Amino acid sequence: MRLWPFGKRDPVPERKFSAVGPNIARIFVGQAVWTPRDYASLAKEGYQQNAIAFRAVKMVASCAAGVPLLLFDQAGKEIESHPLLELLNKPSGAYSGAAFFEAVYAYFLLAGNSYIEAVGPDLGMPKELWPLRPDRMQVIAGRFGFPEGYRYTVNGIPKDWRADPLTGAGPILHMKDFHPLDDWYGMSRIEAAAYGIDRHNAASAHNKALLDNGARPSGALVFKPIKLNDGTYSAAPQGMIDAARDKLHDTHVGPQQAGKPFVFSGDVAWEEMGTSPKDMDFQEGKNDSARDVLAAIGVPAMLLIPGESTYSNRAEANLELYERTVLPLVEQMVDNLNAWLCPRFGEGLRLGIDEDGISALEPRREIRRKSALDLFNAGVIDAVEARAMLQFGERDKAFVEKVDSAVLSALRDEEMIDAAGLEPLYRYMRKVGLIGAKMTLDQFIRSGGYALVEDEIDAGQPVPPKEDVGDAADADQE
Repeated sequence: MRLWPFGKRDPVPERKFSAVGPNIARIFVGQAVWTPRDYASLAKEGYQQNAIAFRAVKMVASCAAGVPLLLFDQAGKEIESHPLLELLNKPSGAYSGAAFFEAVYAYFLLAGNSYIEAVGPDLGMPKELWPLRPDRMQVIAGRFGFPEGYRYTVNGIPKDWRADPLTGAGPILHMKDFHPLDDWYGMSRIEAAAYGIDRHNAASAHNKALLDNGARPSGALVFKPIKLNDGTYSAAPQGMIDAARDKLHDTHVGPQQAGKPFVFSGDVAWEEMGTSPKDMDFQEGKNDSARDVLAAIGVPAMLLIPGESTYSNRAEANLELYERTVLPLVEQMVDNLNAWLCPRFGEGLRLGIDEDGISALEPRREIRRKSALDLFNAGVIDAVEARAMLQFGERDKAFVEKVDSAVLSALRDEEMIDAAGLEPLYRYMRKVGLIGAKMTLDQFIRSGGYALVEDEIDAGQPVPPKEDVGDAADADQE
C-alpha cells in the first residue's frame, strides 16, 4: 500500500519557479514581461541588481547571524565552554561563525532553502560545517515524506548523501520555508517580492535613460513644407530627414551633449517637448515598489527608504525588525540545530537565544523591568517573584542588601523602640540580611541580635552578615 502520495524515489531536480508572465513567443507590445521565477534569475535580479532587495536580505541575514546563542544541559543549566560552541564559532577553515550563519540565512531568504553539510562521522561529533548552494542541491524523494538522500552537483560531478527515510536524519540539514505548492522545497521570499523588484528595476532604468538624454525627451525636428512657384507645397526629402536625425543623435543626445544648441539651415523649426514635474517624479513610484519588496522580506520600510525615518521611530523600527523577522528566523534555525546537530554531542543538549545580548531589544527589556517594579511596589509580587519575572536567579543566602545607617539608627533609637516596639527594627534587619530569615520576633528579642553598635555600620556600605541567630536559636530550642 502506498503510504505517501508525493513523487517517486528518483532524484527530484531543483524546482524551477514557473513563470507567471507570458511565454516569450506570445509577448505583445506593451505587455509586461516579468523575471522568470528560477533561483539564478531571482538571485541576479533581486540581489545583485536591486539595491533595496540586496540591502534588505543583507540586513536580515547579518542581524540573524549576530544573534548570540547559548548552550544548556539537560537540567537547563548554561554551559559556557563546549565543543559544540567551538564548532559554531568556527565551523570550518573558510568560515567564521558570523560568516557561516550569514550565508545560511541569505540562501534561505533568496531560495527558501538552506543546506548545511556536517563533515565527520555519520553519527558522531562533526569536525566542520559547510553551507551549500541551494541551486546545486537536489532532493532524492522518499516514500514516507522524508528525503532518502541529497545530490550536490558541481561542474557536472555529483556527490550523494544518504538520509534516513523514516526520520530524515543524515549528514545534510535541509532548512526550508513553507511552500503551499511544493512538498520538497521551500518558497523564496524574493519570489514573493519579484513584481516589486521588477517595477523598481524598471523605474531605475527609466531614470537612467532620462539622464542619458538630458533628463528630458529630445524634442522634435519639424521640417516645414516649402511652397513652390505653382502654389503647391513640397516636403523635405527622406534623405535630408535621415541625415538630420543621425546628426542630432551624434551631437545632441547624451549627458555630455545636454544643453548644447543645434542649428539646421533651411526652413526648419525646433519644437520643444517639455515634461511637467509630475511626469518626471518617478521617485514615489520607486518608493512604492520598494515598500512591496521590503514587506515581502520583512524589513520595516522606514529603515531603508530615504526620508521615512526619524531618530525617534528608528528604535521602534529596529525592534520590529528583530521581533517579527530576525528572531523567528533564528528560532527556526535553533530548532533545526537542536533536532539535527545537538544530539551528536550528547543527550539533553539544546541551544537557545541570548535575548539579553541583543541591544535592539532594550525597549522590550525596559518595559518588562518597569512592569516588574510596578508590581513589586504595589505588593502584588514579592522580591523572589520579581527576580524570576526579570529572569534573574535566586540570591545567595549570604547576600546582604545595602544598609542605610540613618534608618537603622532611627529604628534603634530608644524613643522609637518605646513608641513602636522592636518589630520595625526586626523587619528591617531581616530584610537587609543582618539576621536570619527564619528568626521570629520573639527569638530576635531574646537573642539580643538587635543590639548592634553604630560603629559597626559604615554609612552607605553593606554590612557583612553575622551568625544566623535565627538558626542558632532554633538549635538552642531543640
